[in-house]
Amino acid sequence: MVESLKLTVTNREARNRLDLAMLEFAPSNTSRTVVQNLIKTGNIKVNSKCVKPSYKLKIGDVIEAVFPPPEIPQVLPEKIPLDVIYEDDSIVVINKQPGLVTHPTLKKITGTLVNALLWYSNGKYFPYIVHRLDKDTSGVIVVAKNPDVQRILSAQFKARQTHKMYFTLVEGVPPQATGEILAPIGRNPQVRTRMDVLKWGRQAHTVYKVMKDFKTASLLSVTIMTGRTHQIRVHMSYLGNPVLGDKIYGKKSSAFLNCERQMLHSSVLEIYHPITGERMRFVAPLPEDFKKVIIGLHDLEVKNVK
Repeated sequence: MVESLKLTVTNREARNRLDLAMLEFAPSNTSRTVVQNLIKTGNIKVNSKCVKPSYKLKIGDVIEAVFPPPEIPQVLPEKIPLDVIYEDDSIVVINKQPGLVTHPTLKKITGTLVNALLWYSNGKYFPYIVHRLDKDTSGVIVVAKNPDVQRILSAQFKARQTHKMYFTLVEGVPPQATGEILAPIGRNPQVRTRMDVLKWGRQAHTVYKVMKDFKTASLLSVTIMTGRTHQIRVHMSYLGNPVLGDKIYGKKSSAFLNCERQMLHSSVLEIYHPITGERMRFVAPLPEDFKKVIIGLHDLEVKNVK
């Protein structure tokens, strides 16, 4: 699907180069070179005019951008196990296992949730991704069975009408038992796969509660009020309590717990059904590897007390 946007430059984007600023709003697989080419070809304009990639933005400038979809080779069905929580004629809700990429990309067209759903559906529908979970994040995710349902659900996520609650294990103990993090997140201009707290980033709001203090680590429930890429992982690292096992934003010290992936699990998702309007709540139980790390932390706590 073609992605387009229209935005008015605020103080956050002002004085930045157009190409660098647009990296924050472009699809995640879009490189700076691609953005520059889109500017040169008129797919990205400022005040309805073609400008150079180096154009310095001013407050009040209106940017219009069109991001053509990448040409991804044909995605084929694959027999990959799926834990289906709920299904009807419009949606399918999955408890995604860790290690499963949500959506195919130019670099990866096999071993994804889409491949698995193509096999599961036996060609009866094409799975339309509404939101994403990181490869190594487990838990509940909803997928649309047609583009109209995808648009309805996507609008709910954009309007923040959904509710998403995660469980995560983090290093150390946050400074407060309950708290919130308000810090803008943007894509790192040098490392495109990394997100960081940046002053010109997009608004991001995370609320957390400490469920269990293991002294060396903590179990948190986390609710995200916005849906930025890697939001929980970035915000917890920013707080000084990175997610255990996080190879990008975490610390090597979590290796002693044998975390094979980041300890982040999407536990609860609430949406309005795209056809009936009914409020629906889906819950994914903690996976075994997550429970194993919790048990390890408990045993370590008991050992240290002795």
